Order: sequence, then structure tokens, then C-alpha cells
Amino acid sequence: MAPRLGNFIIFLILTIITLGLYPLFFFVTRQQETVFLLAEIRDELKRP
Repeated sequence: MAPRLGNFIIFLILTIITLGLYPLFFFVTRQQETVFLLAEIRDELKRP
């Protein structure tokens, strides 16, 4: 029973870490996409 409980605790810890990293990853990638799109729009507006 102890090994199963240990594996479950490790699973819970890794799940909490993963769920904590996902919002950060989502925010960073969203910001990168926004910057890329804004740069593209700026370049379009600069053309005569």
C-alpha cells in the first residue's frame, strides 16, 4: 500500500507543478503572438 501512496503523492506534486506552469506558458506565447502581429501591422502601415 505504501508504494502506491508514494506514487500517488508524486503524481499530485507533478500535477500541481504542471498546472502552475501552463498559465505562464500560455501567457508568454500569447504575448509573442501579439507582438508579432503588431509588428506585422506596423510594417503594413509604413508601406506607401
